[in-house]
Amino acid sequence: MRKYLLSAILIFGLISCSSDNNNSNDVQPSLINKWSLETWKYNNNNQSLTSCDKQGYIKFNSNGTFERKDYYNNNGNCEIEGNDNGTYTYDTTNNKITLNYTDVNNGTQTEVLNNVSFTITKLNYTWDEDNNGSDEHFLEFLKN
Repeated sequence: MRKYLLSAILIFGLISCSSDNNNSNDVQPSLINKWSLETWKYNNNNQSLTSCDKQGYIKFNSNGTFERKDYYNNNGNCEIEGNDNGTYTYDTTNNKITLNYTDVNNGTQTEVLNNVSFTITKLNYTWDEDNNGSDEHFLEFLKN
C-alpha cells in the first residue's frame, strides 16, 4: 500500500510541475499609452532633436481619443507648437492609425499614420505630410 501511495504522490508532483506555455505574466504590447518623441527622420535624414523637441508626445486612450503635443525652442524658451485632441481608429490589418481632430487654424483634419508598429516600449510610424503618396516622415516614440 505504501508503494502505491508513494507512486501516486510522485505522479501528482510531476503533473503539477509541468510547464505552462500560457504564462499569465507575459506582458503584451499596447497602443494605449503616452508615447514621447525620440527620433524623427525627414526623407531618411535624421533630424536633430533638442530636449525641448523630445517633450512632444502622443497619447492614445482606451476610449478612442488621443492627445498630441509638439514643442519647439523659441529663443531659449520651450513652447507648444501643436496641441491636437480628437479621435482615432487603429486599422490592425493595414497597420494604420487615422486621427480626426480640429486644428485652430485649419479646421477639421484627418491624418493617417502609416506603417504603425509598436512593442512594449516603442511606437513607430511613417507619415505622408503632403499627400503625394510617399511618406516623408518617420517617427519613433518611447513609452513614458
